[in-house]
Amino acid sequence: MSRRTKWILLVLLVVLVGGVAALVLTQQPKLDDARTQVDTAWKPLRATDQLPLRYQTLTGALSAFDAAGGADRDVSKDLHAALKHWDASLQDGDAGAQATAANEVEAQGTRLTTNALGSPRLAADKAVTDSLVKYAQTKPKPELVAAYNRAVRDYEDVRTGALAQPVAKVLGFGARPVLAIDVDSANGAAN
Repeated sequence: MSRRTKWILLVLLVVLVGGVAALVLTQQPKLDDARTQVDTAWKPLRATDQLPLRYQTLTGALSAFDAAGGADRDVSKDLHAALKHWDASLQDGDAGAQATAANEVEAQGTRLTTNALGSPRLAADKAVTDSLVKYAQTKPKPELVAAYNRAVRDYEDVRTGALAQPVAKVLGFGARPVLAIDVDSANGAAN
């Protein structure tokens, strides 16, 4: 290999490394800022009068369901597991894991409601229906859910951009879930 070819390869290598470094240096702060916005928007949903209160009322509905004879059903077991996962995620402190756990609890809560109201025996139990009504009425503030979901969508736009996507993959900027919860009972739309 000639001396000139070696210099050309060295220059190309320096340009390539410089380009990668410039890409990381320009995209990583954008990714950090967008993910921080998601975490910031998540914090108000963890306030004691928001999701924790909702899941307390869901625990009450689950207890009534179990007491009425539903404890042996898979929905009860799955909801107990989802609530345990939610509690564990609160101790962990990771907003992404908490949002995932919240979505799991929401799905199982919907399943519990469907099971309870679909069973003539359980639907006739006043404790079950009253606790499910209380759960259905205990919702986080719609503006908090909307703000969080908007921050997640903005983060995803940044994370999946052409220049940021390789940086996000290498540096571990994973996806964050939107919060799938019906807070608009007027038209049933999830924010």
